[in-house]
Amino acid sequence: MKHLARFAAITVMIFMPSLALSAAGKKQTNQNDRQKVVRMMAAELLAGLNPTKAEDQERPALSDQLTASAWALKQWWNDDAPSNATARKRKIAIWPFWKDKTVVADDFAEMLSDSLLAELIRNKGPNDTYVVREDLKILTQEIDDFNQLHRSSEKLGALMREAGADVLIIGEVKPDSDGRTIHVRYRASEVATGSIPATTDWHRLAYDFDHTPTISITEAIRRSTAYFRKRLPQIRTVRPQGIRYGDSGIHTPFGRWLASRLITEFGRFQTAAGRTMNVADAVISDSKVKTRGLKLAQKTADREMTDAPTGDYVLNGTYWLLGERVDLQIAMTDGNGNTARWQGDVRASSINLSLEPDKHFLSERLGDDAGPISLRIRSNRGASPVYRTGQKMILFIEASRDSYLYCFYRQADGSVMRVFPNRYHRDPFVPGGEATHVPGPSMAFDWIVEPPAGIEIMKCFAFDRDVTSDLPRHVRELDFKPLPYRSLAELSHDLRTLRRVGIAENSMIVNVEN
Repeated sequence: MKHLARFAAITVMIFMPSLALSAAGKKQTNQNDRQKVVRMMAAELLAGLNPTKAEDQERPALSDQLTASAWALKQWWNDDAPSNATARKRKIAIWPFWKDKTVVADDFAEMLSDSLLAELIRNKGPNDTYVVREDLKILTQEIDDFNQLHRSSEKLGALMREAGADVLIIGEVKPDSDGRTIHVRYRASEVATGSIPATTDWHRLAYDFDHTPTISITEAIRRSTAYFRKRLPQIRTVRPQGIRYGDSGIHTPFGRWLASRLITEFGRFQTAAGRTMNVADAVISDSKVKTRGLKLAQKTADREMTDAPTGDYVLNGTYWLLGERVDLQIAMTDGNGNTARWQGDVRASSINLSLEPDKHFLSERLGDDAGPISLRIRSNRGASPVYRTGQKMILFIEASRDSYLYCFYRQADGSVMRVFPNRYHRDPFVPGGEATHVPGPSMAFDWIVEPPAGIEIMKCFAFDRDVTSDLPRHVRELDFKPLPYRSLAELSHDLRTLRRVGIAENSMIVNVEN
């Protein structure tokens, strides 16, 4: 029996950071007063890290601590210790912004994090100590040397433990569409469990982007295709995978239009040279899924979408709206995993289509990439896939260690459903270090993408023990049926209240087109 899960367009509850601040009634900060912003963010983090009534919170028995999860071993108090013993100090580290998720310069990011660290130290709690950046220098270099580790919370957690850190603070930055300001927030997470005791609001800061001479979108299409023709003279097949806005994962109307124009331009030159060019889907075939234990690195996924080592290319890209210009980056990847990239600054006034997506799923993705388990989600159409209605969706999920997996999907009408495990496959266990296909060959269901078109989101959680009996009753009992949540953020909040368990989560934006 096959189950046809309905995947449709989605309405979310959050706007761009600037709109979110206004709508929520947050104080607008002076864009030029960086120190004021840093002080505000430090105060917000410290309020979460050191709640005023922390001493009154319930403390579980030592037996529970030692048998429940790894978190017990990371506590900085111990029930067996004598009453006059000195409490173990909690070590806190600030990690630089992820380089693949920010558009600001490295020196600005370091300056901002150093300023925040200084403010936190100035107002630190009595049992807190901070790991200074010099102590993290070697660890930072180790991450920088291996790009595949950028999204590996398991590896990052191991590195933090080497530095003795109990809490990790990571910043997130997004540019404003005015091209003159950025939005910044920080999140503190427990290294051992992935719990998030503190997060700041979004705050605005002035930022001087390096404005270079711009070209029109027509000229950008001409220059980029000329660049790729010179670098890749034997283009036989092009597989469009999506051109998305920033790090949102959303394939916008402009992205669809641009991909179509690029393909048309490639085809025109191939015809003029007396050669043919095919346009095909960017999808990992069922035969490859069945015969290969696919690892989930993006480079590997793109390579598996092609049928030939050379001449067959996956086309994708990203862009940011920065005031009057658009920072556009386009990539072509072949079957050997080799990638050619083109970047250009385009005049926004030369584009007549909407550039920014209506929604960004910021609250839905707050807890992503935090926790003691590295959890990666891909699909048979990539990391932020584009599906047409009627096509089959397959997830490739990889946890860095043996875990218990729960996946949820939010649809167009706002419904949040548990889609894995389900009545056709009840076991949430997934082995660590290898790709789990959902649905896999032994699972008696399929996921078929159905109308209407729009933007949807898949969110998965990995736990370090079986939490089935601890889940809220409605989450435990209902699959493929709406749960009483208005957003995945509400669901995440409830799941993170589970005690004595390590938790990690990650999300995947799903673009559905007719």
